[in-house]
Amino acid sequence: MSTINCKKSDKHTNLKYLPQWPPVSIEFQDLSYYVPDPSGKKYILNGISGQFQSSQITAILGASGAGKSTLLNILAGFKTSTTSANVLINGKARCIKTFSKMSRYIMQKDLHHHHLTVHEAMMVSADLKLGNHLTKLQKKEVIEQILDLLGLTNTSQTMCEVLSGGEMKRLSIALELVDNPPVIFLDEPTTGLDDLSSSQCISLLRRIALGGRTIVCSIHTPSAKIFEMFDLVYAMAGGQCVYQGSPSQIIPYLQTTGLTCPVTYNPADFIVEVSCGDYGIDCIDRMVTAAGNGRCNSWSLHLANQNVLDEQFPEDIDPRQLKCRSTSWEQFKVLHNRRWTQMWRDSKHIKLQISVTLCVALLVGCLFKGCGNDATKAIFNIRFHFTTLMFCTFTPIMPVLLRFPGEIDLLKREHFNRWFKLAPYYWSLLLGTAPIQLVLPLTYVAVTYLMSDQPMECIRMCRFFSVTTMLAFISESMGLLIASRFRLVIGILVGPLAIIPFMILAVSGIGYGKDAELPLHLMMLRNFSYIRFGWEGMFEALYGYDRADSVCPNSEIFCWLANADRLKSVLGMHDANYLVSMVVLWSYYLGFVMTAYFMIKMRLKFSAAA
Repeated sequence: MSTINCKKSDKHTNLKYLPQWPPVSIEFQDLSYYVPDPSGKKYILNGISGQFQSSQITAILGASGAGKSTLLNILAGFKTSTTSANVLINGKARCIKTFSKMSRYIMQKDLHHHHLTVHEAMMVSADLKLGNHLTKLQKKEVIEQILDLLGLTNTSQTMCEVLSGGEMKRLSIALELVDNPPVIFLDEPTTGLDDLSSSQCISLLRRIALGGRTIVCSIHTPSAKIFEMFDLVYAMAGGQCVYQGSPSQIIPYLQTTGLTCPVTYNPADFIVEVSCGDYGIDCIDRMVTAAGNGRCNSWSLHLANQNVLDEQFPEDIDPRQLKCRSTSWEQFKVLHNRRWTQMWRDSKHIKLQISVTLCVALLVGCLFKGCGNDATKAIFNIRFHFTTLMFCTFTPIMPVLLRFPGEIDLLKREHFNRWFKLAPYYWSLLLGTAPIQLVLPLTYVAVTYLMSDQPMECIRMCRFFSVTTMLAFISESMGLLIASRFRLVIGILVGPLAIIPFMILAVSGIGYGKDAELPLHLMMLRNFSYIRFGWEGMFEALYGYDRADSVCPNSEIFCWLANADRLKSVLGMHDANYLVSMVVLWSYYLGFVMTAYFMIKMRLKFSAAA
């Protein structure tokens, strides 16, 4: 398939090295969308039709609640359920899977990775979207061209967290331009920007559209200057179309419906006021009727069609252009490097975690000093085990409960815009946090093990460290599972509460003795507690494998709990097995990790279909 070039596109908008897409025309007919309502169905969009063409920037205009964001979400494919529509791409029925690969959706809220510079963020986007099809030097040239196009050259080495509102919006656009998409949707791109920044933003979007792209954005009440920058206006009221055409033809069109815009009024403000019912419901009905009869479409013939391509729109898109250019392995490497870069630059929380862990370890070491090999302090040593259990289960879960809910919105944006597959992202997430989950237990064990005078045998130390590390990983994966389902406030509440049943079941039967008969339901339930198996593994690591008797002080005549087997019988841990405990702990970890993955996948799918 030959590439169609844009006759009137600005030379600066044709990105070097990148594939040039054919123009894309979007048409929708009788589009409806409803939400459940106690009375049945509440229609947000009610049988609207329209067409958006290439090399044009289109504004979906309307008051709050008019349905403009819903229309944008449906056209972008972000909402697909409870939708009745006939959407055509270049005259053919839209395949949502294909269309989603050639379009990009820039949401209203600008979310970026704060601890990356603008150039680094752009390079991550280029590596993910372009893979190894371009060299590093070629990618840099593409990035420099995009930054120059959007006026971000002077901020290329600036951290994203200190960018202004206008710069963040332009960066959001720049990140999606990396693979030169033919269709770009924007949800209220001027929200939160001053008049100058808003004008610059729309001016840049218009310049990008001249490169043969179809740009559609929702907007609330633009200024007169910004309003005139649009090629096409699609005005809505109550989920219905009241006008579709050139901004300059709104006033003549309104006159045909019996409405006269005051001389001092901004036409955009006036049509929004009319759409709100300020001039009577009958005015809205007349506009809807006029739009339904095609009268507003006749005004669209007066558009400045110099931006529209003269060639016929191609019916088919070359599938080779839709193929993902980076492999899963390449995506994983880029995402993993990005996560590590951010972690090291935001090292305050890592230093804080290590400092807190060290302080807690010193405190625990002082409380249980010398109890590990003292036969008279055997029960105190069991308390040391339980304290370690609490530390390894509660400490790792809180950071992920606090961090991941804030990351999920950014994940939604990048995943929906086809930056990467979920699996490479998830692996980078797990492996990115793994080192800290190894360092924290190692720091704790190194201090408490020595201060509490546990057996100085390498194999026992390794087994003890293995159990504490697995408990930390399980706790983190459990937190990830909870954070993937609940928002921040609810997750912080649910996380610690979810651990309590495992903790209660873990102590079931402790101290009953070897011959005590526990109720059957308690024996069955405690087998579902990973903390119980962690405790048994920890106990077996220190007291199993033919450990010699503990030291009985000369001041004591007889130390009954000096023998490890007797202590196991008294506590009811005679069935403890280190290998079984490790197998169960690994099973719990894999179970939580896999469940969290599918929960995130379902949340992303639900968000795109809601």
